[in-house]
Amino acid sequence: MKPAFLMLVLAAAVAALIIGGLAESTHQRIAQNQVDYDLKQLQRAINNPSMTLIQPDSDSPHFELWSDNQRQGFLLSIETTQGYNGTIRAWLAVDQAGLITAVSTHHHQETPGIGDIINADAPWLDQFYSRTLRQHQFRLKRWGGDFDHVTGATITSRAYIEMVGQGLKDHAHRFKTEDADE
Repeated sequence: MKPAFLMLVLAAAVAALIIGGLAESTHQRIAQNQVDYDLKQLQRAINNPSMTLIQPDSDSPHFELWSDNQRQGFLLSIETTQGYNGTIRAWLAVDQAGLITAVSTHHHQETPGIGDIINADAPWLDQFYSRTLRQHQFRLKRWGGDFDHVTGATITSRAYIEMVGQGLKDHAHRFKTEDADE
């Protein structure tokens, strides 16, 4: 019985070394792939290849959007925990005045099928484009707001609409407005 036990321990040790070595050798490649994927998602969120993303500092949850040596707007990280199945995270692109130019979901666990309304390329997200905090109520139409919901996905719709509105509120100090000099 002792030789079988020793063989099992030896096999386990060899397997652990192999797995550990593979994990270590692929760690850097996986990390680089994640960085590349994140950058691709950010570029997709702003939907404008002429824009350059600049992160003001490494701890900043937002990016500035630059073109022709001028800041054109911001790419804001927004999230809510009020989704039907938990957290929803998205990128919100706005111009200098806070006008929404793009919205792109990058994480959610909403119900497949019904919750797909918030996937990155979903047509339902188009209703946010060219909207501002000053001119729109970020609530469902049936509650006095300016946004449609999807039947069967009311909780997801409400959470997303409120997340976008809150994201604009949280970053309103960054936007230039017509009455900024008053």
